[in-house]
Amino acid sequence: MTDRQEVCVMVAEVLAGIALVSSAVKGIKSTIDTAKDIKDIAGSIDQLLDGAEQVEKKRKLAQRKKGKAGQWQNFLRLKFKSVEETGDGTSIQEIAAEVIEQKQVEKEIRAMKILINKKFGPTTWSDILIMRQQRIEELRKRKEKEKVLEEERQRKREVFHRKILKEAMNVLILAIIGGGIFYTLIYIMDKN
Repeated sequence: MTDRQEVCVMVAEVLAGIALVSSAVKGIKSTIDTAKDIKDIAGSIDQLLDGAEQVEKKRKLAQRKKGKAGQWQNFLRLKFKSVEETGDGTSIQEIAAEVIEQKQVEKEIRAMKILINKKFGPTTWSDILIMRQQRIEELRKRKEKEKVLEEERQRKREVFHRKILKEAMNVLILAIIGGGIFYTLIYIMDKN
């Protein structure tokens, strides 16, 4: 993938995260008054948190890419030839874009927290976040356990295959020795 394609993909992913947050907010705002319980807006809350997570992941990824210009700086450099690449992540464009997108997501989440708490009670948003974190942790533990079990199954398969190969080699060696003895006996009988 070329630098331009990579930059466009990263920019599109961040914009998709922000768009997901925005659409989730619109969905929650439009249904909050008619929602009878939290299930009516659960999908939109999920989109909101997923979008915020996407933006956060891209921000962390951009911070880890030392020595390369950030995604926004590259995007602007490709669009406007006058923007210079510093390559060290210190450009105003990159820093401003990171701060603005993070503030935008935080603002939307705060607004949703207020709306949801107003409709369903003062601790609803906190309860949602706590329960989500617990389920994420349970999923992580389950995947980790499955990975360990799969590694154990793989190890057992390898041991089993080694045993089969070893036994097949033993049978082959015995067949060769038996064939040699048989051939020798036949040769001796023919000489007599």
